[in-house]
Amino acid sequence: MEPTGGLRASDASRDAAAGTLADAVAVGRLSLAEHNTRLDDLYAAVTDDQVSAVIADLPARPAKRGAVFRAFDPYRCLVIGGRAQRAGRFRIGRFCMVAAVFGRLDLDLRAARLSQGEVTLTVWSVAARVTVTVPPGWRVTDQVLVIGARRAIKDGGGDEQAPLLRLRGVSLAGSFRLSNE
Repeated sequence: MEPTGGLRASDASRDAAAGTLADAVAVGRLSLAEHNTRLDDLYAAVTDDQVSAVIADLPARPAKRGAVFRAFDPYRCLVIGGRAQRAGRFRIGRFCMVAAVFGRLDLDLRAARLSQGEVTLTVWSVAARVTVTVPPGWRVTDQVLVIGARRAIKDGGGDEQAPLLRLRGVSLAGSFRLSNE
């Protein structure tokens, strides 16, 4: 899409619009084919007006109270208190911080759009449960230190052409789970 004036769209406005599209599929307002078409239009949008046009005929998203604070964009996934989940088709940057404090964060990368074939997630958690789900076949290097808690890893080999996920960081008094289911 070519810019037609107006403010440039932010990752946050695209993420909110993608959530609205996901909600519309969940309640039967959009078919999966139309959802995919609109997602392509959404990620091609340059201005806020173009983002708004993709979801103009859909009702606003209901407010979800899953966490005291949460923030998601391609470079961070953060939850403080409560529970948050990031799944579906979303963009993830080359470097992304994943942080959880006194809560639960589920990050599902099976349908994520990677900015590159190699992504580094830095995990920081305190008294929280963090789960990262990757597609089967991805190459994963795991350097997350779990102190005083439970760790569950289901690791797969992956092939040379598959995306590479580097995990690093610290989990204190919580749990960290890596799954390739």
